[in-house]
Amino acid sequence: MQLRLVTVSLDPETGRFPEDPLAEIDGEVLNVVEHFFHHEGVPHLLLVVHERPREPGWAASRTRQSGHTPAHELDPGERALFEKLRAWRRVRAEADGVPVYVVMTNRHLADVARAVPRSLEALRKISGIGEGKSARYGREVLEVVAQCAAGGDVRGTAVAKASGDA
Repeated sequence: MQLRLVTVSLDPETGRFPEDPLAEIDGEVLNVVEHFFHHEGVPHLLLVVHERPREPGWAASRTRQSGHTPAHELDPGERALFEKLRAWRRVRAEADGVPVYVVMTNRHLADVARAVPRSLEALRKISGIGEGKSARYGREVLEVVAQCAAGGDVRGTAVAKASGDA
């Protein structure tokens, strides 16, 4: 695992941080820890990125060119939950005034969709979701999981896991 520090500043024209400062990272982003600070009166985010280097021969742009994302690894039921979690993350990030990856990465959301956690303890067992993220977002994530399962939006493996049949 490698650590990378990425600093981004608030765009004064839009009042937002850049949407994807992690696009240039070649490895798999495992976790992002954000630190907010002001420098010369301008808000900044320092992103501490935990990444796993790609295997030799991996082209960093391959993921973006092929459209391969963690969602492509999910079955249809898990993908439905993943999309609900992405929608929640978008709203939460906008409300917090931060980019979506600061709330949770696509990898985190895919892992939640696979695991279908029913408690904060189960949520914290997912790689990259520790005390901080579970304290800040855990109840909302569990609510999305429960609503999706109760509403019949999640099929296949995800429903079986949610009901304890898996």
